[in-house]
Amino acid sequence: MNEQIREQLIAKRKELERRTQVRSLEMIEWINSLLKQLEDKPQPKVKEITVEIPTEVVEEAVKEEAKEEKKPAPKKKIVFKKK
Repeated sequence: MNEQIREQLIAKRKELERRTQVRSLEMIEWINSLLKQLEDKPQPKVKEITVEIPTEVVEEAVKEEAKEEKKPAPKKKIVFKKK
């Protein structure tokens, strides 16, 4: 995908280089800045982080979720006032 965009930008830059208008020069500079942004930059290496969770904590969390699921929502009785 980036390669296709890069090729199209380069083709447009070559087309604009043939013209000698001030606007063309501005567009060429803009296209060059876009090409710089498209360059592949090395990604910073991410260190792998491992976290161990004790099984007791996991079991307690599961039990709490089970308790919360068992509680039904309180029902409200709708009362209309007579005039």
